[in-house]
Amino acid sequence: MTGLGRYGMFTIQSFRDGAWPNFRSWVAPDAGTLHGFKSSKQLWMINTKQRGRELELPISPRTPKLVIFDCDGVLVDSEPTFNRVLHEYLLSSGARLSLVECHSLFVGKSRHDVEHYVSERGFRLPAKWPQDFYDSVLDALRTEVAPIPGAREAVAMISSAGIPLCVASNGLLAKMHVTLERSGLLPWFEGKMYSAYDVGASKPAPDVFLHAAEMNRAAPEHCVVIEDSASGFEAASNAAMTCFAYDPKTTLEPENLFDARRLTDMADLPKLLGL
Repeated sequence: MTGLGRYGMFTIQSFRDGAWPNFRSWVAPDAGTLHGFKSSKQLWMINTKQRGRELELPISPRTPKLVIFDCDGVLVDSEPTFNRVLHEYLLSSGARLSLVECHSLFVGKSRHDVEHYVSERGFRLPAKWPQDFYDSVLDALRTEVAPIPGAREAVAMISSAGIPLCVASNGLLAKMHVTLERSGLLPWFEGKMYSAYDVGASKPAPDVFLHAAEMNRAAPEHCVVIEDSASGFEAASNAAMTCFAYDPKTTLEPENLFDARRLTDMADLPKLLGL
């Protein structure tokens, strides 16, 4: 696959090839004062950073015009399968590393990171390895992937409230279709899936989020993004969109949130959207 510009080509989950300028530190969805609210129940709170710490700021309660979900790690729990298949592929090609090492080295990285790793250790992958590997991943995901806990219920509630939904991912559309269908989530996102492969730049570039907003006729400042990776948080920030950082184990460092509010339980999402 080609056409992902400076951010590389084949992606392994979300990856961070290069940097994208963070041209906003924080953009409030509505102009005007941030003070004078009558009740804390009327507030949304999002995290921003101050001297490396998390600071909560209130913004006006409002219903978004579009909710944009990342796919892997937000809607579907595909990372364990992805990592296992990559580990098996590398072992069959001559690599010597554990499953834990494979996870720490390559989740969130690009095809080129994998190739660099193996070349430094004196062996090479076949020229067609990305396609061979991807085919193996899709075969495994057709039987193994499960939805993120609470994702189906949250999506159903948001959809029933009349709020448009879509998926915007660094992954291929074929992979999104397989994982969402297996997880029972596809009916909500059929025809509403957008891939970085189709817009020419992967996250942390904002392109795929901006494309999703344009296709759904929603202004960026009226969109809410649900992400789980630093590159995704940065992409949402670069798109001037409000972002929730799905972090069920509370392992993300504040400096990697890019103003996103931490979300530890997907079941909490509807109420954070004012439902």
